[in-house]
Amino acid sequence: MQSKGFGRFAVLGCFAVLAVLVGAAPVRAWDVDGGAATVDLEAFHDNFSLAAYPYPRHSAKPLGTLGFDVWVDGMVAPNFEDEVRGALDKGLPGGYLGIYRVGARKGLPFGIDLGASYGKVVGSDIKLLAGEVSWAILDGGVATPALGLRGTYQRASGSNVYSLDQAGLELEISKGFAVLTPFAGAGVVWSDSTFERSAPFSGELSVSSTDTVLYGGVILNLLIPKIVFEVEKGQTVQGAIRISFGL
Repeated sequence: MQSKGFGRFAVLGCFAVLAVLVGAAPVRAWDVDGGAATVDLEAFHDNFSLAAYPYPRHSAKPLGTLGFDVWVDGMVAPNFEDEVRGALDKGLPGGYLGIYRVGARKGLPFGIDLGASYGKVVGSDIKLLAGEVSWAILDGGVATPALGLRGTYQRASGSNVYSLDQAGLELEISKGFAVLTPFAGAGVVWSDSTFERSAPFSGELSVSSTDTVLYGGVILNLLIPKIVFEVEKGQTVQGAIRISFGL
């Protein structure tokens, strides 16, 4: 009974966080300022590209041919505005960057999983479309961890000023213990941002980078649902919560 009560509390808490993210958009959406100095736009690229990266928020264990997973999640990067203020046309809601997403994954033979997601940046017109493919090098078992390789592609669009194309490659490890599955991983991310300049500038500004990301978290396996808590490190540290349903 106590575990069921905790499970209900965790689910309600996660939905509350996601509701705050979805409802936090101000009346007028913020955007990147095309007239900002080059150094400020480069800082936005450095911070946003890694904060918005589609981190896995799932274990390295494959879903299996009958397995599937549908989910909703939310991410918050505290104090994000402090790092990029010069590149914005107005302040962010609460001074943080928030992103919520919905997505699905499907298991295939040979330890391969495919996934896709749609995301929205809180208080902005920026939308995120992402895809992923995962391959389990080790399935994992009672005494051994699961080890997986994951590739991602993402595009950010919807802004009149800013767009992003991004790819990533990660190595992840996880190990299940009863109702808890801790996991961790690291990867390399290639990001290309394009800014449409406005007065006193003109033309386009392109910024590219190759960076590393780190992440770790724990999955609370309540069967229906599973709840994921993840901490992510790109330029700064941020946190995410996911609620997923599936087999």
